[in-house]
Amino acid sequence: MQVLGYIAVQPDWPIDVTNAQNKVEGEHKFWVSAYAPSEPSLHTSVRATADALLVDDARIEASLVSSRQLHLSSPSLFIPRCVYTAPSRTVACTQIARGTGVRAFDVTQPGGLIVAGGDDGALDVYETHGTHRVRLEGHIGDITSCVFFPSGQVVLSGATDMQIKIWSACDGTNPVTLVGHTGAITDLCIIGVGKRVVSAAKDGCVKVWECGTSSCLHTYEVSVDAVNAIWYDESALVAACEDGRVVVIDPAEQVVKAVFGKKGEPPMRSVAYDARNRLVIGGRADGVVCVWDMDNPDDMKLLFRRGNASVSVIRLVSQSTEPRICVGTEDGQLYTAALSDPVTVIEDFVAFDVNPISQIRITPSASRPHIWAAAQDSRVCMF
Repeated sequence: MQVLGYIAVQPDWPIDVTNAQNKVEGEHKFWVSAYAPSEPSLHTSVRATADALLVDDARIEASLVSSRQLHLSSPSLFIPRCVYTAPSRTVACTQIARGTGVRAFDVTQPGGLIVAGGDDGALDVYETHGTHRVRLEGHIGDITSCVFFPSGQVVLSGATDMQIKIWSACDGTNPVTLVGHTGAITDLCIIGVGKRVVSAAKDGCVKVWECGTSSCLHTYEVSVDAVNAIWYDESALVAACEDGRVVVIDPAEQVVKAVFGKKGEPPMRSVAYDARNRLVIGGRADGVVCVWDMDNPDDMKLLFRRGNASVSVIRLVSQSTEPRICVGTEDGQLYTAALSDPVTVIEDFVAFDVNPISQIRITPSASRPHIWAAAQDSRVCMF
């Protein structure tokens, strides 16, 4: 297994850099910490001046790329240089209590509206420049998942009340409620244009629903434990299970076609599927990311970890010949990595300190995809 060292940096470091460049009086310092395999952690400070970054400990090297990006590395600890990026946009979800934070969110493609929910049973729709549009009230449990339909005007949500609701993002009405799970909803996916949706829950089941008739078309009893996350592709429905397995279902044949991992291994908390390269990617509760060949469940192509915190979210950034994923963890790490051998971290996104990453979404842009993420501090950030 590949164990990756990394450097963490104070989330509001751009403030010190900007103040230094503007020659604001006072000392402008921010902390950095290096974590290398089998080495004591290293904690030091970086002092920003008008034209340089000066690190108190020579084992860490720092240089400024722009007002929102810097390079950090530690050659002596074998931590390669990586770019660290601050948010280019932040949406404050002020209707969500700061003590609970954003538990689930989604953003329209390419990114005009945000829907977000917390622990009070309500969701809120915002424009991405921050204006609050409408509140969606009706759940009686914590919001666990939400996603826009392709139209961008309709929202699908799930909660610990075991209900799935369909909402108008324009006026907040709730014309459809789907009931049938016997455990808290954990994840949701929309099939195609949205005539059908898929849900996962702590009852160990994955269900396919028809929205127009509010009926359950099929129930897959995947595990006796929770199904923590799902990924839908027209060729595969992939489920991450608390029992340590990733189960792949053929949506056309409605049968299990492959199982990755084994019962009794650390719980699978997140999942992604790269259809082009036929890779199944699972994130475990012990911080390990597993990459398998879809056609050979016994072929573990890659196995890596970056710290011990649970991998809460995995998203595909690109499906090229060298696929890239975005990973979010329970200790606030958010980074993109190339699934090469060895695995290479491309970029770190800095905003959330040690707040658990609750969700990641990817939207297209002219230069590179935008990374949207939220944690338990009532903000959604775009990088």
